[in-house]
Parts: sequence; structure tokens; C-alpha cells
Amino acid sequence: MGLFDKFAEKPKNYDYRTRLDQLIQEVNGLYLSPSAKHFVEYLQGIKTEPEKSIIRPMELFVDTIDAMIANHTNFSVDTYLNTIQRAEKIYKDIFVYQENTPDYDMLRFIYLELFEEYGILSRNLFNCTLFHTFKDKNNYMSFMKTLLSDMKSKDIIYDLVQYATRVRSIFFDDDLYTANLKYVATRMLTAGDRLLVIDYEANKVERMAGHYNISENDVAKTEEQLIKANNILKESIEVLNQVDQKAEQLRRIMKDTTTTIEDITKRETDIISAKAATARADINAAYNSFLEEQRQEVILQKDVLIDQIFRESETKLNELRGMSRAITATATSELSRINAETSSAIDKISTYMSNDEMEKALSMAEENEELLGKIRKLEILNDKNIAILEKNLEEESVKSTPAQGVATTTVSYAAPTVALPEANPGVIPEINSLLDTSIPFEQRFKIVMDEKKRREESGEHFHKMFDDVVIALMEDANPYMIGPSGCGKTYMVKQIASILNMEFIDIGYINEEYDILGFQTATGGYSTPNFYRCYKYGMIAFCDELDNGNSRATVKLNSFLSNNKDASYNFPNGENVKRHNNFRIIAAGNTAGNGADANYNTREKIEESVQQRFTPVYVGYDNYVEGKILADFPDWYEFIVLFREATDAWGSMNDSSAAGIITTRDTAKIKRYLTNKSFDMGKILDYEFIQTKDMEYLAFLVSNIKGKIGGHPQAASIFTMFEEKVNELRERGGRR
Repeated sequence: MGLFDKFAEKPKNYDYRTRLDQLIQEVNGLYLSPSAKHFVEYLQGIKTEPEKSIIRPMELFVDTIDAMIANHTNFSVDTYLNTIQRAEKIYKDIFVYQENTPDYDMLRFIYLELFEEYGILSRNLFNCTLFHTFKDKNNYMSFMKTLLSDMKSKDIIYDLVQYATRVRSIFFDDDLYTANLKYVATRMLTAGDRLLVIDYEANKVERMAGHYNISENDVAKTEEQLIKANNILKESIEVLNQVDQKAEQLRRIMKDTTTTIEDITKRETDIISAKAATARADINAAYNSFLEEQRQEVILQKDVLIDQIFRESETKLNELRGMSRAITATATSELSRINAETSSAIDKISTYMSNDEMEKALSMAEENEELLGKIRKLEILNDKNIAILEKNLEEESVKSTPAQGVATTTVSYAAPTVALPEANPGVIPEINSLLDTSIPFEQRFKIVMDEKKRREESGEHFHKMFDDVVIALMEDANPYMIGPSGCGKTYMVKQIASILNMEFIDIGYINEEYDILGFQTATGGYSTPNFYRCYKYGMIAFCDELDNGNSRATVKLNSFLSNNKDASYNFPNGENVKRHNNFRIIAAGNTAGNGADANYNTREKIEESVQQRFTPVYVGYDNYVEGKILADFPDWYEFIVLFREATDAWGSMNDSSAAGIITTRDTAKIKRYLTNKSFDMGKILDYEFIQTKDMEYLAFLVSNIKGKIGGHPQAASIFTMFEEKVNELRERGGRR
């Protein structure tokens, strides 16, 4: 039973004089030392003359003796006289007006609790000054009990009193004061230099409250520097006046010079233009003359070339006629152009179709580049096709139409197209042209940037790190986006997939190997994972929260991060799957992969071999994007920028990441409130900026923003309400 339970309620017939007799008998029965006899004589003297007792009323005196004897392990009879003298001194400190002292009943129990076994009195930890710094004495007892757990507490009491008396006036709230004192006491118990801790912590509290130590010497030095600055300013103004005069002279000189240069340039331009017009007319005349000469030369050589070509290619030409007949059999317009003299070639075609001679002839025709070249010359000689040739000089397709029924050969280049996976899982899509390495990267990247520009002009917003991430993805460099929650990583992946005309699957964080490989079911089937589909059909596998997965399972990604185009993998279903050329991996996480930190304390360290195969790209909050989101609410944008700078300053001061920062996701939510007029300014400040933060943190944010608000007048009204709400919360003692 504790002392509180023992003294809280007394029987109605409780007689303190009788209890004092019992206590005297207990001492007589337990101790025989001379000191015990002296203590008994002291008690008998108080019993005879109660008015001589310093501790009053008599009930409290008897309870005090009762508490001392109950905890005799702390107070031997040999030390009772010393202990009672200390108790009398403490009584005077606590009960300033004896029984009339305010809160007497509460103070009575606190006073008796000092005698607890291994308590404050036995450890010699009571200090009157420290006791009176607490408005709520229960907070004092709570604080002292934290000191009782450390044997070195007695050594720091004096220094702790110095700190308490220095900062007590700053704290309006007794709970905050108690919490701060506990924190400082813990630091002092482990610090080598306690005075340094006192000075550092006291200065921090004073700065948070807006108190700064500025000596008269500092003021004098500042005034001296101000006088020097004014003198320098006067000299600078004189120099600027001289510079303005010389600048005016220079402007006049430049104006005259410019006029002269313009006159000279105009004369020279007129001369050059006249010469250019004459030269252009001469060039056109020479070009037309050259074309006419070439045309006449071609006409003169036409018959000679025709004879030569037909002598050298008679056999090959017959084979091409047959091939043309088979290819154009379904085109009625081409049938009308075939000469009646080719009837014998039709019989040969039938023979070729039965013994694969046509395929052989086709192969030979493709290999005979010399013959094809001569056929092209023959087309040039055909007067009907000269106009067509001139028209198609710039085209990539080359068309040949020889005279007298010669077959038509067409060579064309089809640009690569993007093919997404079809509903039929058996269909393997073609390579995406934007990922095709046979096409120069500059051309592919320009297409992506042109599309991005088009989307920006239509109102879409892109993160400042978008270009770096999409380049790493196109180069198959496995980008790993590192950034805090809510900064837009997942949204960026959606934009990248859309702009590349690809699909992506968010496979989440990897907890087990089967999240990547799948597994055989109990019935012999195969549970196909999303990662398998990405690997086989060429999609983007998005590994979100890579640092939140199982590091042992994540290592399995190494088998797929080699970026070897000829790579393949044997999945658990027994299928050897070839890596699709479109397959890409992109990951995201809140840490750099080195393990947990203050804000993300469940993150695991990513295995080093996995980290080396990823390209880390740091993706933070982008004020530009948030400025676009809040374009219609510039006052809120300015306030969010100031608020984030303040949280960053708090994190730097405490060597850790600040909690309760405003994310890009929060910015979008705030815009929604403002647009829909669902929450007013006060509610937005409460829910997004104030709640979940302690008073010390909020006081720092107010102080930091106040020093910068002058440069951001649009946010002034929002900050004023924010400051008022924090002050109201402080006056309520931090109670929400």
C-alpha cells in the first residue's frame, strides 16, 4: 500500500494523539540505541507540548512521523532527528502560511510523498527554488520521479535549478515547461559539459520566444558599421552620378555611330540585293539550259541504251515479266498493260510455280543490283514517266515502270510504329519506335519533347525532373526516383507511359520472390504475375516503394536489370521467355536505399548489387508545378512556399527531416477546397498546417515566416490568421 492510499482517508474515529503513542511504542520496541532514545524523548516532548512543533497541525506532524517509520529502510532511527529537522525546513518552504497555505490539502499529500521509500528526501533531491518554479505541484512530482531513475541525478540539481530559473518566465504553459525540463535533465545526465548544455538549450528557448541577447558593445559596433555604410553610400551616389554623365555621353556617341552604320548598311544591302538578283537570273538561265541539254542527250541515247539493256538482260527480263504477272494477277489495270507477246511467258510461270523456280528467280532478281539499275535507267528513257520521276525525286520510295510490258518494282520504307500489347496474350507487340535503338536517339527524343511541349501548351504540368527520368527510361538505364511522399513520382510515371504511348503496371513493393516470378498452384497451374506480362509483352514495370519491400526478395530483380537485348528467363511455369525490346523497369522510393530515417522508419536497406543497377534520380517538391496548380490562388502559393522554407529550417536546426511538410498532393487538395469553396481559410489552416504539430514546432514556424513575410505581401492575410490561431492554441496550453 502506498503512502497516498495510507493517508488519503482516515477512519472517522481516528485519534492522532493515540497514533503518536503507538509510534513512540514502535520506536521503543524496535531500537535500543542512544539515538533512538533521544528521538523518543523528542516525540514525547511534542506530545506534551504540541505548540512547540514546527510542523502543524498535529495531524500532519503525526503523518510525517508515521511516513518516516513506515519507510525505515530509508531513515534509520540514528538519522531520524536529522531527517525530522530537514522535514521541518521543507515544511517552512512549502507551507508558507501553515494551515492557511493555498491548496493545503494537495500540498499535504505531496509533502508526505517526499518520504516515499527511495524517494526524493532520501536521495537528497529536494530543492525549494526548483519546487516553486512549478505552478502545478503534481508536475513537480512527475518531473522528480524521472530523476529518481538515475543515480547521478543529485549531481545535476544545482545546474538544473540555474536553467529552470532562467527559462521559467518564458513558458506560459506548465506542461510545456515540465516537458522541456525533463528533456534538458536527460541531456545533462549524459553530457560532459552541463553548463554548455544549459547555455545552448536556454538560448534556444529564448530565441523561440523572440528574446535575443544583444550587448551594448554589439549595438555600438552596429551603429559604427551603419555610419560607415552611409559614408560608402554617399560616395557610391557620387560615383553613380559621374557614371550617369559618362553613360549619357556614350549614348549620344552610340546613337550617332548607329545612324552612320545604318546608312552604310542600307547602301551596301541595296548593292548586294541588285547583284544577287542579277546572279539569280543568270543561274536560272544556266540551269534551264543545262536541263534542256541533258534532256536532248537522253533522247539521242535512248535507242542505243534500249538495245544494250535488252541484249544484256533478255533472260532476266523474261523472269521479271513472269514475277510481275504473278504479283499483279489481281489488278485489272495492270493486265491491260501486258503485251500479247508475253503469252509464252505465262506457260513458263506455271512451270515456275510448280517447281519453286519463281522463288529462285525472285531471289536472283533482288541480288542482281546491276540489272535493277539499268531498269531504272530505262524508266528515265520512258517519256511518259519523266514527269512522274521529277515529281517524286524527294520521296523515299523508288518506282520502276519499264516500257513494253516490263514488270513494276517498288522499294519503300515503312516508318516504325508503336504497338501496344493486344488483348490476345499470344500476340507479341512490335518494338516501340521511340525505344528502337536503330533510330538515332536525337530523333526519338525530339518527338517526345515536341509532344511534351504540345501538352504543356494545352495546360498539362510536368515536373522539373521529367526530362531526366524519361531519358533514363528510353536509354534502358532503370531510373530509381527518390523523393518524399506526395511529390508526384507516381503521376510522373503515368505521364511518361502516356507520352511514350506505352502501358505500365504498378507491381507495388516486392515482398516475396513470387511477386516477380509467380508460382505454381496446388492444382498444377501457374499464377501469372504482372511482372511476367511486362517482361514478355514489353510494358513498363513500375516498382513503387522499392525501399519498403523485402530486401532479400528485391535482389531477384538483378536477373532482369542487365538490359541485355538477347536476355531471356525461365519462369516457374517452365517457359523460357525472351526479354521484349520494349520492356523497361522504373522504381520509386522515399529514401536513397540506405535504410530507415526519421520520417520513414520502416524502410529497409536496398541490397548494394540492386542499387548499382539502378540510376538514382532525386525528385523533390517542385515549386514550379505547385505554382501552376495554384495559378488562380497566388496568395496561397506564396504562403506554401514560406511554410515549406520554415519546415526545412526546422529540419536543418534539428539535424532531421521536418514532419508535417506540405506536399504536392496537399497543394492539389488545397486547390480543390478553394475552387469548390468547401473549406474556408481557417479550416484549411487547421487541417493542413496546424494539427498534428506540437507547440514548440508551431512557434518556430511562426517566427521563421514572420521574418520573411515582408517580401511576400500576397500571403500576409493568410499568415496573420495562421499566427492568431497558433497564439490561441498557446494560450489554451496546447489543448486543441
